[in-house]
Amino acid sequence: MKRRDFVQHICPSLVLIQVLATTNSCSNTEEPIDVLSDSEIKEFERVSTKYNNEGYFQEGNLVYINLSIPAFSNLGNNLGYANILDAGVLLIRTEEKTIKAFSNCCPHQGIRGAWVFANGRFKCENHGNSYNINEVNTVSCSSNNVSGGLQRYAVVSYRQFVKITKV
Repeated sequence: MKRRDFVQHICPSLVLIQVLATTNSCSNTEEPIDVLSDSEIKEFERVSTKYNNEGYFQEGNLVYINLSIPAFSNLGNNLGYANILDAGVLLIRTEEKTIKAFSNCCPHQGIRGAWVFANGRFKCENHGNSYNINEVNTVSCSSNNVSGGLQRYAVVSYRQFVKITKV
């Protein structure tokens, strides 16, 4: 095959394969890595001295968490979770760089403190009902639902800090 024919017929296919391979390798991550603006970084720095002894600070519908506090050491492990009872938040690490946050209010009867995580679901130990973390059939607090998904909150990470926006 002549060089000109090769370049015209084979090279476009190779370029397309390379682009598709790059796109597919990026789509396997569950959550994008946070890229923060200067104002978001300043916000984390502003609250850095306000954490309580339990390692979190709440301001309106925002909850800031310092993951370097021993109470959150379980979140260093994949599928490790924490229940911040007073802030109303369940945290779970689903991948190395992904932490998800959910309401800790049981959709069945509003219990907040009796959660365990097993088989990809949070189970309320009060009545044994379990709820998914995949945002499928999301049910609200105290709605008397015995199944469905827990309400998820937005999470932004910066170094060892996490900001949760409760809706």
